[in-house]
Amino acid sequence: MSVHSLRHGRGLRRARLGALLLVLAASLGGVVALGLGEAWRGDARLQFERLAAQGAILQGPVEMFLRVGMALEQFTGFTQLARTLRQADPTLEAVRVLDDQGRLLFSEPPGPEVPATAARRVPPLPHQRFAVTEDAHSFRVSLPLSDRFGEVGRLELVMSREAVSQRVLRRCQPLFTLLGGCLLFLGAFVTGAQRLWMRHPRRWLGAAFTLSFLGLTLATSLALADLYSDGLHQRTSSLAHSLARRLNEAARLGLTLSHLRGLDTLLEEYQRTNADLGSLALIADERVLVQVDAGAGSTGDERFEYTIDLELTEGPWNLPVRLEVDAAKGALQARLWRTVPGFIFLFAASSLLGLLVLGALSPLRRRGSGSRVFEQRTVGRLQPLAFLGGFLEGLPFAFLPFAAEALLPGGGAALLAVVFQGACALALVPSERYARQGHLGRWLVVALGVSTAAFALMAFTSDLRAWLVLRGLCGFGLGALAAGTRAYLLAALPSGQAPRRMARLTLARGGGLLAGTVLGALVAAHLGPSPVFLFAALCGLGALAYSRLWLPPVEARDRSAGPRAFRASLTLPPLPPGAWSPREHRRALLFVGLPSWLSRGGVLGIVLPLWLVGEGQDTDRIGQLLALVALGTLVPHALPARLDGSRRLLQGGVLGTGLSLLALAAFGSLEPVRALALCLLGMSLGLVHVPLDHHVESQPAESTRRRSWASITPLLGALGQCVGPLLVSSFWRPPEDPLPVLGGLGVGVLLLGAAHSWMTRASPGREVRRA
Repeated sequence: MSVHSLRHGRGLRRARLGALLLVLAASLGGVVALGLGEAWRGDARLQFERLAAQGAILQGPVEMFLRVGMALEQFTGFTQLARTLRQADPTLEAVRVLDDQGRLLFSEPPGPEVPATAARRVPPLPHQRFAVTEDAHSFRVSLPLSDRFGEVGRLELVMSREAVSQRVLRRCQPLFTLLGGCLLFLGAFVTGAQRLWMRHPRRWLGAAFTLSFLGLTLATSLALADLYSDGLHQRTSSLAHSLARRLNEAARLGLTLSHLRGLDTLLEEYQRTNADLGSLALIADERVLVQVDAGAGSTGDERFEYTIDLELTEGPWNLPVRLEVDAAKGALQARLWRTVPGFIFLFAASSLLGLLVLGALSPLRRRGSGSRVFEQRTVGRLQPLAFLGGFLEGLPFAFLPFAAEALLPGGGAALLAVVFQGACALALVPSERYARQGHLGRWLVVALGVSTAAFALMAFTSDLRAWLVLRGLCGFGLGALAAGTRAYLLAALPSGQAPRRMARLTLARGGGLLAGTVLGALVAAHLGPSPVFLFAALCGLGALAYSRLWLPPVEARDRSAGPRAFRASLTLPPLPPGAWSPREHRRALLFVGLPSWLSRGGVLGIVLPLWLVGEGQDTDRIGQLLALVALGTLVPHALPARLDGSRRLLQGGVLGTGLSLLALAAFGSLEPVRALALCLLGMSLGLVHVPLDHHVESQPAESTRRRSWASITPLLGALGQCVGPLLVSSFWRPPEDPLPVLGGLGVGVLLLGAAHSWMTRASPGREVRRA
């Protein structure tokens, strides 16, 4: 198939339809994959709690035996108790008792302990009194065994991973049928109704995709509700049996309920360690004797209840006592609400990718002189490259810091960030030279080839030294791509259109960063880092093919259409009224721009991911919070730029950046405050960068001094994001509390912003002279 056919004929139409169907299929498949991942993760957590409740049935008699002064290895009756547990629960593979040195004392079924290969500790939840480790084949739930002086061993319950997988697949199997139906519907609509949707592609394709996405999301939510409901029932039943067994031990000693003390403390302990429980009550003759209620729901709420008749009796008439344990309805709702942000961000990322395909493969009108003739409309084709550049940068953004920190604790994340940003800054130098020589197409191919190869190699190694080299190559390639697209735009457009089109390029890059952060975090959370790197390599190959086949070379530009030669078109228009002088530009860069770049590199690149990981947040949740910053950054760039209001934008950006950092330092542990502060931080960074970028593109061509400061702005931004991680890592080491560092950064940004406002304050009559 010829290049001409790919750009103008049936080849272009087929390529657009194929890419569009691929994006739509991947988006809907992502809904099912997200649902399966959330179902597997949530159900596994419920199964851990259920196993811990079952283990407490055996833990109680063992600890009673230890507290009378007997040794753990002298305990009798383990086999009968453990066999009863395994008969009641087919998913329980083994029950073991180990001493404090890890030596196996008892096992059901009998046999030597098989050592766990590459076991990983699952992060615990707050108030969790058991530990969970996992390997490739099983989960192990461990409960401590203590005597009067301390812990002397542990009880271990082993469950196969296959049991959780089969349970999730059995509940979610209808989703695959629905996914196939949605894909057939979209495929038929895209291929069979081209005349309808090609007239208004965003309207009709958006409506069809939204309908399919919402239907599949609703079905996934119903499947999750069914799975979680069943899991809560099982866990509540196990907790009730565990507590009933402890109370029945007193009945076997001939005691009644009135002889027991501290029952309210016992029930409160159960409720404190199981946050989803609504209430626990002991009832005799329809009279509540002891009750503990968490207030999880008001009267009349639907609850998951479980009732057990105890062997205990009450009073001289030996009234029967029953135990009621229930979980509030809010427990199910809270688990379902945790999945909502994932679906919302997935929809946003999928929509951005769909718009990318629609804009990237729009047909070009032919000219009489051939298919490689440059036309101004081709400038819109730079937006997909800018989008893909931000997309590739955002894919590993959420998980790479703590992955590097695991390889080199105390500095791996900062070292990797410094190498990446330093390579980005280094790529700006040859980009400028290639732009002046007119070989931008060749330079873009080199940049994409380097970054694609580096991403592919990162999927097959976990050595930090190799990661440093490959991450540096990624930074060099992505930095060259960003600089090359900017230079292409400046070379291709008439002088008056550069600032307006540059804003569109920045929006495209910000949208790619948002989509890449969300999708990369989702894939890493459920599949691991290696598939993310492979996916990035595939996207790089797609961008490479796109730049070769659909991006006309800038040297083919029609020189007669413009008033200046090609090299002269690299210069920019005269200084418009209200623009900054070189001194004002330097002050804005040093006192406002540089602190914002330092904060961006240090806080978003190091502090926030490592802080959230230390709190036990999942990778996809970290990606969603980082995407909030990217979303906030897009808002100011979507507004019309005004040179006469740039100083106010800078002041608002400085104030918002400082206040958001201080809010994170003071109230960052509160989830709503954290989300709002990150949104404000993103908007504030955008407010700072909009006037800086706009004034860069508005510098005149006559002054070499002014052009030098215009060209140094991207370099200063990359260097600021390179120094930021070093600055933060010199004052903070995880798992320390990062709040003092955030507070110090916030105060520093505000002080430097106040100094800039004082130095650029308006003198009397200044506005009149400018007017």
